Amino acid sequence: MDTTEKGNWTTHCVGRFLIDLPAEAEYVGGSYDFAFSTLERQPMGLDKFQQEVDSVEKRLKDTKHKSGSSLLLKSTAPTDSSRVLGYWDSKNQHVAVDISGYRWLNGQRYLLHKGADPDRMEMAVARMETTISKLQVRGDNPPAAPGFCVEHAIFADGGESGNESLNIRFRLKKHPDIVVDVATNLNAGDPPESLLSRKPGVLSALGILGATLGGIRNIKEGDRTIGDHPGQEWLMKAPNDHGRQAHLFTWEAPGLHADELHPQIRIDLQSGNSDGGLDPTPISMTDHQMLQLWDKILNSLRLRPTGDSKDSTEKKTSQQSNDGDPLPLGELIRTGAICPQTGFWQCPDNDMYGSTRLFQAGDAMPPAIIKRDLSFVERLRGSSDQHSASTIWRLVRYDGPAITNAPPHTAGDDSIRPSGDADDA
Repeated sequence: MDTTEKGNWTTHCVGRFLIDLPAEAEYVGGSYDFAFSTLERQPMGLDKFQQEVDSVEKRLKDTKHKSGSSLLLKSTAPTDSSRVLGYWDSKNQHVAVDISGYRWLNGQRYLLHKGADPDRMEMAVARMETTISKLQVRGDNPPAAPGFCVEHAIFADGGESGNESLNIRFRLKKHPDIVVDVATNLNAGDPPESLLSRKPGVLSALGILGATLGGIRNIKEGDRTIGDHPGQEWLMKAPNDHGRQAHLFTWEAPGLHADELHPQIRIDLQSGNSDGGLDPTPISMTDHQMLQLWDKILNSLRLRPTGDSKDSTEKKTSQQSNDGDPLPLGELIRTGAICPQTGFWQCPDNDMYGSTRLFQAGDAMPPAIIKRDLSFVERLRGSSDQHSASTIWRLVRYDGPAITNAPPHTAGDDSIRPSGDADDA
């Protein structure tokens, strides 16, 4: 494979960045989050799109919630090709309502979904209308305007989403064992631990397993800055699941806090990959070829045009009540939003730091951190055994002496459950 011939390469738009890949690189798929919403895409015609949304809306409208009302709480149609629904997902749902934004663009149905505090459903619907209005078609060439690229489209904005991430994969058609993974994630909290600082723990976790399968060979490691993104790379060769020595090259940049132009970035290049039911094949590139490919891909990463930058402090707003009074117990807020009230907040997940934690007003609400088992490849990559998941935090008590002018607590109890949990009928 010639990894130097310019005509054999294609530029791809990934989030707010561009990256060059061999022309034979085929997009396999991935996941996207934007403005605290998950994104799904499905090809379909406009007629089918309207039938699908009408069917969903009718089902919600015709189904009763345990309160006696319809599951459907709100429906708006900003345009002929978009719809926003606010609803209870099931008859027993009560912690948070669901907000879905549908938009049809050029033969593609996009669905954005998030949860919201029932008392702020109207505001959440309005925000979803704003979010889906930013979704625009993009052509084959990378767009010149600022925004966050997703499959066949772009969220046209200057970096005000507050939450955005992607994790996507490309596979080389002529070398199907070679895959490229690209991931970016806006840091809601502090940047993560650096790649190489996790190395001792990774090697320790592999232990006898790595030795039994033939060992791990370091090809290269160290600091490496790409553009204005300081990071580290770790290039190794180790046995894959079929016992063949395969390449795993990784570069990570930890990014900055709450900076859309400096998110966490991770790029992986693997050989010997047979995910997705592919038959195992021999490794199709030598060490030298893989290094050539790696350097060209990595060095091509660059920021797309972003327009006038904004001071990040101008974008962050507090959600304190207008009169300065404490918020009522039972207040709900999602991961990534700014904490509106100093106090103890609880989430429904098994957070390793405790499901009830103290946060200060003005802090960014973190995801829940959950321990998980790692696969062999994840250990080789240096993946953390801590899985972060977006969650809903609920204010359960204030910090310090009792607040005499606190609003009454109207919630039924101090527990919080994930949205959609069913109570006993």
